[in-house]
Amino acid sequence: MNLRSRFSLTQLEYVVAVHKAGHFAKAAEQCGVTQPTLSMQIQKLEEDLGVVIFDRSKKPILLTAAGEKIIEQIQTVLFESKKLDELVSKDTLESIRGELTVGVIPTIAPYVLPKLLPVIEKKFPEMRLKILELQTHRIIEALGTDEIDVGLLATPVKIPKIFEYPLFYEPFYVYARKDHELAHRQRVKYSSLKFDDIWLLEEGHCLRHQVLDVCSIRGADDDKRRFKFESGSLETLKSLVASYGGYTLLPQLATGALKSGTEIVPFERPIPAREIGLVYRREHYKGKMIEALGEAILESIPPEVRKLRRKDLDVIPVD
Repeated sequence: MNLRSRFSLTQLEYVVAVHKAGHFAKAAEQCGVTQPTLSMQIQKLEEDLGVVIFDRSKKPILLTAAGEKIIEQIQTVLFESKKLDELVSKDTLESIRGELTVGVIPTIAPYVLPKLLPVIEKKFPEMRLKILELQTHRIIEALGTDEIDVGLLATPVKIPKIFEYPLFYEPFYVYARKDHELAHRQRVKYSSLKFDDIWLLEEGHCLRHQVLDVCSIRGADDDKRRFKFESGSLETLKSLVASYGGYTLLPQLATGALKSGTEIVPFERPIPAREIGLVYRREHYKGKMIEALGEAILESIPPEVRKLRRKDLDVIPVD
């Protein structure tokens, strides 16, 4: 029996569904088939290949050692089959149409999406977006499993098989209540930032690590802080600064709709900033739509941000 006759793409899709769901019943529901049908097809694939892909004694269902070896290749086969479908579609080659699944980190989503969607609607009326708000590590995972087509996040991530498309640079500002010592300065130096009254995002947000790098306080003694609330939302941090005090650092797109009694203070040179870009698998079959998304993002951000260049900034690494 030759390899070509040993499996179908449908069987491979069932394997990936179980791998993602960790449960045969949930995977069957997602695939729109009965559980016996899905289980039978996966079992047939295992018999034809001569390997056991899943350890069914585990809850959730886990890959066996053999399954771990072949799951990436299964995902690659499915990805390439989708790419082939796209290449032979004349409609897709002639226009920007179809669905694009996008992962966006929480520190970008509320500031870019409200302005981006009207641009997409006007310029690319046949493009449909499915948008998920995910932290950076989840975006990278979701790209690897084809849950999403592209991610919008802070770059560079420097991960093999992931292509990066830098879009713009976003400077950081100090955000403090007017009675805070930093609020009285024309510009702030890195050395002026202290750890005892800064409000931070919770672990998992790349912006948290960038802020700690700006403040040169990675590894500082967290036990000395009186209050150690950490949030997943920049808007929550803005509210804390306005109502209680202290300070935080905000990327420029988050400096709109400021609370009364607060100040935004720029940095002295070198001005800390983050790079924002799109990430996706190399040779993506939806490359034209991804390029169109990048074009629309650039059109939706303020001109003063769009014009900034790396040479004028101190771009803070993601890690």
